[in-house]
Amino acid sequence: MKLWRLISLGSSMLLTLLLIAFAIALFGYFYLNQQLKLAGVTDWEVEFEKLTTSHIVIKQLEITIDSLPESSGASSTAAVNLTQIFSMEMPALLPERIDIKSLQLKGKLLPESVSASLSLINKQQLRLELNSQEPLVADVRVIRHDNQVKLKARYDNALLQANYDYNSGKLIAGGSYLLAAQQFADKVTTEPVSVDAKWNGNLSPYIESATVESLIAELSGELVVSITQPTLIEITSSTTTATGELQLNLNKGIMDSYQLELKGDTENLASLIESDLPLQLSSLSWELNSRDSLGVSLLSAQQAVNKARWPLKLNAVAKGEKNETIRLASELSIQQKQWQFNSLELDYVQLNADSIKLPVAGQSMTISKLISKFSGTVSTTVAELHSTEPTRIELKALDNDALAVLNFNQIYYPYSEPHNALAEFDLNIHSNAVNFDPIRNLKAVFDSKFQYQQQQLTGDGELVLGDHIKVAHHSQVTSDQLKSKIEVADFNWQQIPQLDALLATMMPQLIVSKAAISGQTDVTYSINNNRWRLDNGQLEIQKGDWVFDTLSVVNSNIDFGFTANNEQLNMNNAKLHIGSVQQGFALGPITAEFRAQLPFQQPMQSTLDLTSHTIKALGGSISIPNQRYSLTDSFALPIVFEKISLGELMRQYPSNKISIDGEVSGTIPVYWDSNDLTVERGYLDALAPGGHLQVDSSALVQLAGSNPSLQTLAGVLGNFYYNQLSTTVDYNDNGKLTLAVQLKGSNPELENGRPVELNVSLEEDLPALIKGLQISNSLNDVIRKRVQQKIN
Repeated sequence: MKLWRLISLGSSMLLTLLLIAFAIALFGYFYLNQQLKLAGVTDWEVEFEKLTTSHIVIKQLEITIDSLPESSGASSTAAVNLTQIFSMEMPALLPERIDIKSLQLKGKLLPESVSASLSLINKQQLRLELNSQEPLVADVRVIRHDNQVKLKARYDNALLQANYDYNSGKLIAGGSYLLAAQQFADKVTTEPVSVDAKWNGNLSPYIESATVESLIAELSGELVVSITQPTLIEITSSTTTATGELQLNLNKGIMDSYQLELKGDTENLASLIESDLPLQLSSLSWELNSRDSLGVSLLSAQQAVNKARWPLKLNAVAKGEKNETIRLASELSIQQKQWQFNSLELDYVQLNADSIKLPVAGQSMTISKLISKFSGTVSTTVAELHSTEPTRIELKALDNDALAVLNFNQIYYPYSEPHNALAEFDLNIHSNAVNFDPIRNLKAVFDSKFQYQQQQLTGDGELVLGDHIKVAHHSQVTSDQLKSKIEVADFNWQQIPQLDALLATMMPQLIVSKAAISGQTDVTYSINNNRWRLDNGQLEIQKGDWVFDTLSVVNSNIDFGFTANNEQLNMNNAKLHIGSVQQGFALGPITAEFRAQLPFQQPMQSTLDLTSHTIKALGGSISIPNQRYSLTDSFALPIVFEKISLGELMRQYPSNKISIDGEVSGTIPVYWDSNDLTVERGYLDALAPGGHLQVDSSALVQLAGSNPSLQTLAGVLGNFYYNQLSTTVDYNDNGKLTLAVQLKGSNPELENGRPVELNVSLEEDLPALIKGLQISNSLNDVIRKRVQQKIN
């Protein structure tokens, strides 16, 4: 009986305890279910695998979330900050470890179901580990220890690590992401790119609202996103390796400033450049930097679109296959609105180049050094540039060194209206020593101002050769034609010794001792058909002394207009004055007015139109017909001699053996048959009253011996007064001169002045005779040497 009672009492107590436990569990279930519903959870299911005071293992936990958490109608409790949240003590009843092997989240709010596993370890440090399988494969680990919260998360190719001190607010984070290889269009590919990010700053621990907005509003520090490992980019056959870094400085969630750095190297650059360009570059190293203030909230980063100006610094070095180098350094800014490009402001651009070889007119020109500095604006409609410092170019061409200084005052180029392009620039080219055979060490300076407008280049300036030759020009250049008005200021030949060397090569028989030269002409050159023309030409050569072969000319002046083209030179209104001409005997002064045509390829077809002339010679004059002369045609040229003084002839060639005076006149008909000159039956007769002839006949007396005729002749010539002198002249194409001279007169000292008639015939090699006369005459050393060379 007692045992039954004991059993009955025990059963009643156990039942009571079970009822109480069931009631408590039922109450807890209803309470937990109510709280989960407030959180938006409409259904949940849990299956325990292990349940102890130190370790709970949940085999499966399914939670369905169909709505957002309901707002509580009760008055809000006191706000808590991050320090309070992260330092919150775990409940004492919480076991040391909780593992959820399968956590399933689903519901209307989730686009896809989430499948994960979760571990919570509550020991000296609190650690939460989450491994997600669906829809994302990710690992998350959170550790709280010594006032710090550490986070490590990995997803696909992304890694994030963070360390937050919830007492001081110090936040340090880092992450990386591997971008997959990409291909753009058909010719651009990239290898995988590793992107790294680092954060060093503060997040205020006193935030009392855990919204994203409030967290970012308390975020201050430095964010650096970088590509530290060189990234390979292939374009066609060229390869580029590049690195970069972007730094953002935040203050209370506001991006105060940024700094961007990009740099790279490109190889096989020639594959990206037109092959027919004169300069072939093979490699390029470049660097781009940008830094400025922003003042944009991190939450409203899209507002950066309202930033109108983005400054940039660009540096680049390009190298060619033959050690060519081009360097570019620039400071510029991009002007934009709503991500639409407006303009590029070039605050400062410096271009340097070394060892650049360019083909020019079939020759090689080397730019040894180039330094150019300019600024300007490039917009969507127009480009405007100008030099900030003159461009300096050191040139080498045909073994000549020169310095070119180019200053662009203005460049204006509207893209849609290229015909309205405008440019103004100054050009100065200086060389201390221009050398090309046969000219050596000739100083040259070209200084001009140019303007390009209405598709035409106009220039005004001057070319100075040596210190004395000044050539002014006014030029106009279009796409198919060059026009230039050239004016050569008066200069003296003897001041430019290099001209003698040039003349010795072009016309070795001509030597100019002195001359004053000036002139002008209009030049037209057709670029398309390589035709040139000279119009309105005028040339003056004054006070000239020169020698051509054995012909000496003193004090010559010539002034003529001219035109010319590829075929011939036309001389118009030529006026010639020569003080003296010597070739065996002296002539002068000589004046002439004429026109001439000189074909360049066939000079023997030249023509001369003589309109007037005067030739003074030996006290008288010489004249020829004023008519057209052509070397291709046969013609007769009657040379008329008037009042030629025989005494003047003897004064030019004084002799102690013979003397004569008197005057002669006559005509010598010269015939030209396109190859040779001949003379047939020319005559010269003495003018009344005749003249006087004295001959030292001592040699003739010795030769006469006992011959009475020769003795009489020797006596007559000793003091002969003639009243008639007639000369007949013939000259053939072999250079043989034949003279038939007839003298009539008397010697008053012989036989009471009996009349005497003398007939003399002479034959001479005229060229040799002239050379002999030239040797005996008082000619300059140049002619003397030339004549002696011909005789020898």
